[in-house]
Amino acid sequence: MRILIADDVAYWRSKLREVVDHTSEIIGEACDGLEAVEKTSALNPDVVILDLSMPRMNGIEAARLIRQRLCSAGIVFLTENTDADIRQEALSIGDAYVLKRNATTELLSAIEMAQAAAASPTDEPH
Repeated sequence: MRILIADDVAYWRSKLREVVDHTSEIIGEACDGLEAVEKTSALNPDVVILDLSMPRMNGIEAARLIRQRLCSAGIVFLTENTDADIRQEALSIGDAYVLKRNATTELLSAIEMAQAAAASPTDEPH
């Protein structure tokens, strides 16, 4: 599986790489939402892991553009944000929502869920 990681914090990009590197190919990293959209278009990943809070463009805005440009990529939101309304908005666009504190235990299954959703698209929005 080909994955793009987008987070403005280098520590989290490194941590995510550790979690998924043994099961997937990390094809790129982005430091902000705009770069995530650009790299998704250029690299065509199977799954994009997006932080919600990034400079230049937040994760939800980036996910909307990714869906418009490359709707076949699965999207996993990874965040520290526990707000239920934000979670609901994110899941209306993306396929999974994982809190950073749970990344080591929940991220791989969220990636698999996002890949499965991307592999079997429906007429319904995400």
